[in-house]
Amino acid sequence: MKRARKPYCELTLRPCYAHVHHIKPRSQGGEDIPENLISLAPEVHAAVHEGRIDRYLLVRVVAKREGLSPEEVCRRIGVPVPEEWPAGDFPGLGGKSPPSLEEVLQVVLSLEEDQDDAKWLQGEILAVLVDMGFSKRWLAHSLRRSLSYVKNRVRTWRAFPEPHLRCPELTWEHHKVAALTPDPAGWLERAAENGWSTRQLQLAIARERNPEKADAEEERRQREAERLLEKVLRFVAEGGPQGAWLRERLLEELS
Repeated sequence: MKRARKPYCELTLRPCYAHVHHIKPRSQGGEDIPENLISLAPEVHAAVHEGRIDRYLLVRVVAKREGLSPEEVCRRIGVPVPEEWPAGDFPGLGGKSPPSLEEVLQVVLSLEEDQDDAKWLQGEILAVLVDMGFSKRWLAHSLRRSLSYVKNRVRTWRAFPEPHLRCPELTWEHHKVAALTPDPAGWLERAAENGWSTRQLQLAIARERNPEKADAEEERRQREAERLLEKVLRFVAEGGPQGAWLRERLLEELS
């Protein structure tokens, strides 16, 4: 099943996080064989189940992909050969080729926005590419991103792959921190119940693992904050255009 999933819809040829669809349903004896599996965009998948897209259009796409006749695909998956094949003008039925790897990776980059839904979608697409055999290091190099960028998105999505597993009142960063633990769902629930910031969640996790080390780290950060405050106040007190600029910016940021 994992290898059957493509990072694009095989009917529309649009890069996306695709669902793997059984042309002949499992409930009717459909098997997990290539001829019976096709990757579809979520909205296309829904349209197929609602009967708005003829399954024999999917057979034609699979036949083209597998280098078989549509009739042979029907025989292999165990569905009747239709007397008349449905007409269709979907890209996957014509002469167009599937999107290139570069196009798929560009979708990931185009989602580079500070929005949680974009990060979830990035994680979905990258997880599919990893399942297809691309290494996280290679993907990071191809995207010109750090290895942790790829690892964090894939790990976080794998920990919370479905929307109902996520906590809408918490940020993606909360989910990322929780995903680093052996109990992602448990820590996410505790963060929601206590209204923790991501920093507070990290501290709670660290204290449970090693209380002494966590307290020492908090003391270090406190001393660092005090030194930073002292430096900023001294800079402002010295005056001049830079001191005035810094004072105005601080007031803007803290207002």
